[in-house]
Amino acid sequence: MTGPRRTVFRGCTLCEASCGLALELEGDRIVSVRGDEDDPLSRGFICAKGVAIADVHHDPDRLRSPMRKTAEGKFEPIGWEDAFTIIGTRLNALRARHGADAIAIYLGNPIIHNHGALLLRAGLVRAFGTRNSFSAGSQDTSPRFAASYHLYGSSLVTPVPDIDRTHYFLCVGANPAVSNGSFMTAPNARRRLHAIRERGGRVVVVDPRRTETAREADQWVPIRPGGDAALLLAMTQTLVADGRVDETAIAAVAHGWPQVRERLPAFTPERVAAQTGIAPETIRALAREFADAKNSGGQVRTDRLGGRLHDHRHKA
Repeated sequence: MTGPRRTVFRGCTLCEASCGLALELEGDRIVSVRGDEDDPLSRGFICAKGVAIADVHHDPDRLRSPMRKTAEGKFEPIGWEDAFTIIGTRLNALRARHGADAIAIYLGNPIIHNHGALLLRAGLVRAFGTRNSFSAGSQDTSPRFAASYHLYGSSLVTPVPDIDRTHYFLCVGANPAVSNGSFMTAPNARRRLHAIRERGGRVVVVDPRRTETAREADQWVPIRPGGDAALLLAMTQTLVADGRVDETAIAAVAHGWPQVRERLPAFTPERVAAQTGIAPETIRALAREFADAKNSGGQVRTDRLGGRLHDHRHKA
């Protein structure tokens, strides 16, 4: 179907950065894709995925209806009602024969951008009665959601760093120059990191590998894999020893600080130097620079479960 060319504006749904897209259409066919320069967040930026969104949409191999395998080993399209009937019949038989846990559910990415799928997920899992539920988050962000649940009472409460105002960005194990700032919802993360330095701020990357972000940072601090928690505890110990922690403010918003505090003496920079591979003076400098910065924020990633745990702080 063809028709006069027109431009429509949409948000890209391929990651949480949600960059603005300007799509030029001929009828219902996308003929060009560019960044929306008037989008308040992305300001004309799009990544390679956004540029290729028309190729994905029009790919001749894209499945546009359910497919059924024939006796000859080929596939033929069928209607949705037929597909649901076949699937339901076979799943019920499987569950009756082997139990609910014989079924595993995998929900792809990014259902977070589809409110219907997001709301349906819990009901679908309960209806099947299986304990085997997986998603892209199983390899990506589950530790972040678990941390939010235990810290804030909801896995959907995910604080983010104020990257556009921070003057000291401490990046532990993340690579926003490539990931586009996962969970920061910050299109063109590389440009935003440059802006920190342009306004007189500082970018410090702690990572075993000299990542793309580390190459553009003010300082790269190599760390031994698995040493993240020890480093952060030693930084906290340094600030407590220096008297820079407002314990009254902590008591107003959190429980358990006294128990944490009494364990901190075991995590002096000297004690964790071997575990982290970072010199004690460097650990103390990181802690004090972070505390002294006009505005400071951080992005922390842990790979204990192959996912990301972000610890974001903003200091007025």
